[in-house]
Amino acid sequence: MIWLSYLGIAAKALAAHRLRTLLTTLSITIGAFAIVLMSSLAEGGITTLNRGIEEIGGTRLIFVVPTVPERKQGMFTTGFEQRDARWLLEGVPHVAESTVFAALGMRDVTSNEGQQDRTHLVAGSSSFFEVFRMRVDHGRAFSEDEDQRHARVCVAGPKLAAKLWQGDALNRVVTIGGLRCRVIGVLAQNERFGIDFGFDWLDVLVAPLGAITDVEARTRDETTIVAKTVDARANAHVQRILNARLMERHHGVIDFKVHDFSSIISQLDTIFGLAQVLVAVIAGIALLIGGVGVMNMMLISVSERVSEIGIRKALGAAQRDISAQFLCEAVMLSGFGGLLGTLSGALAAALAAALVRSALPTWVGSVSVPAVMVAMAVSLGVGISFGWLPARQAGRLDPVTAMRP
Repeated sequence: MIWLSYLGIAAKALAAHRLRTLLTTLSITIGAFAIVLMSSLAEGGITTLNRGIEEIGGTRLIFVVPTVPERKQGMFTTGFEQRDARWLLEGVPHVAESTVFAALGMRDVTSNEGQQDRTHLVAGSSSFFEVFRMRVDHGRAFSEDEDQRHARVCVAGPKLAAKLWQGDALNRVVTIGGLRCRVIGVLAQNERFGIDFGFDWLDVLVAPLGAITDVEARTRDETTIVAKTVDARANAHVQRILNARLMERHHGVIDFKVHDFSSIISQLDTIFGLAQVLVAVIAGIALLIGGVGVMNMMLISVSERVSEIGIRKALGAAQRDISAQFLCEAVMLSGFGGLLGTLSGALAAALAAALVRSALPTWVGSVSVPAVMVAMAVSLGVGISFGWLPARQAGRLDPVTAMRP
C-alpha cells in the first residue's frame, strides 16, 4: 500500500510541472520509439530475406561457377555446357534437383512492333523455372524438348511484358542481341528481396540455353551449374564429389569454384544480426541521453522541494521513504515515456511495413517483441539509474537545514 501512496505523490508532483514533465518524457519516448521501429524494420528485412532464400532452396543450394584457370593445359576449353552438368551430377547421391543457367547482364531488347527497352537476359535449361521456383502467370515455360532443339522461344518477366506490350506479351516476337524469339509465357511476381543471382527477378527474359549459346559466344563462360540437395547436412558430401569429378575431368586445371550456399546464408545472418544489434545500440544512446534529462529534472525538483522534504522529515518520514518517493517519480517519468515510445514505435513499424509492402509485396512486416521488451526494460532501468542520485540526495537532506528559510 505504501507504494501506492508514493505513486500518488509522484503523479501530483509531476502534474504540477506539466511542460517540464512532457519535455523530459519526450526524450525517453524518442529513444524507445527508435529502438522498436528500427529493430522491427531490421527484423522484417531479415525475415523477408530468409523467406525468399528458403523458397528457392536456401541452405540446400550448391553452385558450380566457372573461373579463369590458374594455369593452362594444352587446348583446354573453359566454361560449362549442359552435357557437363549431366555428367557432373549423374549418380551423385542426395541431389534432389539441378539446373544450368547463365546470367548475361542487361541487353537492348526490341519488340516486333518496334518498342525498345533494356532487360536482363538469362539463358537457362528447362529446369531453371522449377529449381528457382519461377512461377509462370500466363502461358507456359519452355520444355526440355524445346531446350534440346534450341527452339527460339522465351519467357518474359512481368516488368518487361508491361514495358513492351502493356502486359499482353504472349505470342509476341522479341529480338535481344542476336536472338529473335517468340514469347510463350509471362512470369508471375517472383520478387525475392535481397537475393541477386545476376538478374532481376521481374525485369528479365529467359530463353533456352542452347538457343542463346548459338548466338552468344561467351555464354559457356558465364554458365553456372546449380544443384539442390535433399538436406543441407549432405552439402559437404556432395561438394567433395563435385570437386573430385571436376578436377579429374579438367585434368587438374582449376577453372571452377564450388560454393555451398549454406555458408553464404550463415554469413548473411551474422551480418544482419550485427546490424540489428548496432541499430539497437544507436537507439539506446538516445535513451541514455533521455536519462540525463531525467536526472536533471529530478535534481531541480529536489532543490525546489527542500522545504517539503524538511517538513516531512520533521513529521517522522525516514530517509528511505523520501528517497523512495523521488525514485518513484523518476521511474514513473521514464516508464511512461518508455511505454508511450514503445506503443508509438510498434504502430509506426506496422504502418511502415504496410507502406513497404505496397512497393515490395513479398515484404514480411513484423513488430519485434524482443525490441519491445528491451525498450521497456531499458526505459525503467534508465529511470532507476538516473533517478538514484537525486533520490539519495533528497533522502540525506538535514531536516533543520531544509526548513531554514
